[in-house]
Amino acid sequence: MIPFAQAVDTFLNRLIDDAFEQLHGLPADALNDWRPRQEMADINTFFALATHLAGAGEYWVLHAAGGQPLDRDRPAEFRARGNLEELEARYARWMVASAKVLRQLDEGELARLPDLGETFAARGERPWTVAECLMHAVEHTAVHVGHLQIQRQLWDAEVAAGA
Repeated sequence: MIPFAQAVDTFLNRLIDDAFEQLHGLPADALNDWRPRQEMADINTFFALATHLAGAGEYWVLHAAGGQPLDRDRPAEFRARGNLEELEARYARWMVASAKVLRQLDEGELARLPDLGETFAARGERPWTVAECLMHAVEHTAVHVGHLQIQRQLWDAEVAAGA
């Protein structure tokens, strides 16, 4: 694996470990239904956020960088419900498939512009290279891991306060 791809693999795996550190120990109702009592309209459940994190990562690594077809329903990610074991299985599949994509990359492939249809045209941006897609996968994963960390802190505080 080239050094850049190895770095992507290393940091995605670290971030995923961090994500699951926030999810372990949550009861099923908290995983699927809990939101902070502040009733912020745009807060997702732990499960929905973790599902979106995986969906986005699969899109940017497997589809954008790896060229694999992907049947993604982004809006459904935010309504998703399930259990921790399902998430762990999905993440494990994502990491195995990602490692395979990353092992196949060479330096020249990092400069390739993947065909992502209207992804960038709608925003008036230039298309991203494979390297930029992979960096975005790491960046986006890190942002949502941060959301999970804050959400877990809020949940822990509310549980401790008996809310």
